[in-house]
Amino acid sequence: MKPRQYALRISAFIALSSFPSALFSGEPELSFEEASKLLLLNNPKSAAASASVESARGRLSFYRAGLYPQISAAARYNRAGGGLAPADESYSYGFSASQPLFAPALPAAVRSAEASYRKAEADFALVRSELLYNLKTVFSDLTKARETLELSAETLKRRAENVELIRIKYEAGRENKAALLETRAVYKASVWQNENYKKDLRLIERRLNRLLARPPMAAAPAAELPEPPAPPEDFGSFSGALERHPSLSSAQASLEISRAALDRSKSGFLPRVDADGNYTWSGADWPDKNTNWSAGIGLSLPLFAGGKLSADLASARADSAGAEAAFKDAKDEVYLAAEDAFLSWRTAWSFTDVARTSLESSEARAWLLRKQYLAGRASYFEWRNVEDQLISAENQLLAARRDLAAAHAAFIRSLGE
Repeated sequence: MKPRQYALRISAFIALSSFPSALFSGEPELSFEEASKLLLLNNPKSAAASASVESARGRLSFYRAGLYPQISAAARYNRAGGGLAPADESYSYGFSASQPLFAPALPAAVRSAEASYRKAEADFALVRSELLYNLKTVFSDLTKARETLELSAETLKRRAENVELIRIKYEAGRENKAALLETRAVYKASVWQNENYKKDLRLIERRLNRLLARPPMAAAPAAELPEPPAPPEDFGSFSGALERHPSLSSAQASLEISRAALDRSKSGFLPRVDADGNYTWSGADWPDKNTNWSAGIGLSLPLFAGGKLSADLASARADSAGAEAAFKDAKDEVYLAAEDAFLSWRTAWSFTDVARTSLESSEARAWLLRKQYLAGRASYFEWRNVEDQLISAENQLLAARRDLAAAHAAFIRSLGE
């Protein structure tokens, strides 16, 4: 096979095999909104956080029930005897009820359960925000990997044409052998790099499938993310969103839990008053006709607990102080992290414009140097350097676009959204 035919066949094969298999799988593209629904429905972290919310809701109902009357029914059958005497039988059955009248620990437990429920919801929002950030990052990585693979296919085609061009000039005595050998080496290196790009694409597809809890070998026909918007000039416009940040809600709920625990500890020194009553039927006949009832109010007051109550109160006060400090720290951390992410977003936006301008300049230089080289007014090495700069500029723009998407996603996550 002639060198020219060999180079063209190789470049055509690489160009076809470089495109993602998902584009030929016939499956519809998966939009980010559709992927988000699958993520929150199937991802184990999302499922665990959702279960924690349901658990907290159940505990809240449990503690609230302690404020209401407790009514129960009971029944008993007893048979006793000995020797030749006939056995005696007795029956009893009835109802009993109790109602706390003064029990400071119960409202404190309810407040703690309410705060725990809000904290579980805030923690779920944080998990959701983190998962959506990971999904956006994978989407942007997948887009970059596919575009890089397509660019690699175009580069391989151009490298194959360069090999043929230099070979013809070498055989005509217008180029040296070093240029021919170097061009072939660059072409083979590009083939190797193309295989690396294929591997990177497959690994990212597996990351997406893992996030969505899909089979690892499933196709990943994800659509491209919308272009990130231009960042505003003033960071202060996001202050309202920061005040609603799930991290602050979680820290605030933790503070309320600690305060409720402090009230519960204080209630250990206070009396407890309960009202109770019962109504029973009992006797040796069925149905029983003897009835008994009782109603009363009970008072209990701790007198000596070996220092247990004091130790519990000191511990609760320390926990409350720690929760207050953690809440203040969370406010500072949320603001600083969001501002850092905002500045990174603006930087990435500016650099994308730089990369786009650099690519336009490299394309113009490459076109001019190629014309000059074909006309014999530029050396091979000048042309080669400009070609390398063009490929570098193309990859730089792809990386800049990916970094911009990731920076915008990181900023959205810093807002807790």
